[in-house]
Amino acid sequence: MAQTWSQGTSHQDSRTPSDADPESSREPGTTWRRLEMAIAVVLLVCVGVRRELAAALSVGDCVALASVPITWTAVRKAHRFSLLLVLSILASGTAYIMSLLAESSFVVEAWARRVTTLSLLAVPCAVAVFVWGARRLGARRAALAVGFGMFLDALPLLQTSSNPWKFGIGAAVTIMVLSLVADQRRLVQIVALLVLSGVFLVSDSRSTLAFLAIILGTVIWQALASWARWHVPTPLRLAISQILVLAVVGIVAMVGVVMASESGTLGEDAQNRTIAQSSSSAGLLLSARPELGASWALFQNRPWGYGAGVKPRFEDLWVAKQGMAALGYDPENGYVENFMFGGRIELHSGLMDMWAAASIPGGLLLLLIAGMALAAMMRDLGRLKATPWLFFAALTVVQNVFVGPWTVLPAYLPIVLGAAVLQPPLREAAQLGIDDEPAAPPRDEPTDSAAAPAQQA
Repeated sequence: MAQTWSQGTSHQDSRTPSDADPESSREPGTTWRRLEMAIAVVLLVCVGVRRELAAALSVGDCVALASVPITWTAVRKAHRFSLLLVLSILASGTAYIMSLLAESSFVVEAWARRVTTLSLLAVPCAVAVFVWGARRLGARRAALAVGFGMFLDALPLLQTSSNPWKFGIGAAVTIMVLSLVADQRRLVQIVALLVLSGVFLVSDSRSTLAFLAIILGTVIWQALASWARWHVPTPLRLAISQILVLAVVGIVAMVGVVMASESGTLGEDAQNRTIAQSSSSAGLLLSARPELGASWALFQNRPWGYGAGVKPRFEDLWVAKQGMAALGYDPENGYVENFMFGGRIELHSGLMDMWAAASIPGGLLLLLIAGMALAAMMRDLGRLKATPWLFFAALTVVQNVFVGPWTVLPAYLPIVLGAAVLQPPLREAAQLGIDDEPAAPPRDEPTDSAAAPAQQA
């Protein structure tokens, strides 16, 4: 499964003097392009690093914001980028203003206000870094660089976590491995997915295992469809057909993971959690994520949100606990006070975290992010060779928008939203065969509408 999105001009039309004359490779233009590629690698790796610098700001956010003068040219005319930029600025401004207004009634953590507002502003900036870098390295190599940054960021978990693979290293390695095999034959991809699935199987990671099972099922399905020479007249019809197949694969994968968890295959802890959650009257999903009960109760109590860095009052804490108790969860265990409301409002949902911090604009931004992730996967299904690293990152983004913390999202957003900006329209999706050679790395281009599909660089 592989794909790159490059300019719609032919290779002959886009040849430079250095393509025709080997001696011209010593020209300053070639040196400058190599320098740009090196800068792109450094920026992309830094964007994947979420370690905190001074004032609680992350490396990735600082680099993304500081690189805007360089990367802005890559996205300034990209139509899919415009709404993301507007909503990010609006959400950031709303979060900051609401925080100032709340100071008379709430305790406001200045560091949390600063981190939240700047992280919202950094979202489009990080996407610009990915787009700028992908047009010099290729989308696959850009994803690989971000994945390497995530890997560097997760290395301290080897000393601080009892399960570092589950809580960071595994996802980073998965991004890198799927990027490396994206332009290989499907058999190589299947082997890589099986190995990764095996590691997650013994690491008590149910959701990631389900994602890999979905991607594996998609690869196998597309291999069989290609072997049978299955043909659908238009990319749109092909995408719709594959979405239906993917839905079936997803249901089978999730049921299989739940059954494996209940049987003890994923470990005793996962078995106990799954059995308890399945037997709850609230159902598996709500029992697994009781924070949804707190989110709904807080939304009903204060639908306009709170503001960035606002610490909840006792009455807000009581409302949240009541919402969780309604799902059969016992909130009197320290989790609510210490994690969810210890320093700021953490509702274990990117959507609700940003609603609490930035009101309706924050919620709309997260819904847009989820929509762009789903649209990117749909456009990628317009042919029988989809992109594994994009699917993994997009599924992770969609999950964490709804039932995962905001803090997980920033590392994945450049990959998913950057790919969404770079992709050509679905109607232009190309049917590429398994033996197609990868195209040359894409050159810089002004708009996303000028892109045309080619296989992954």
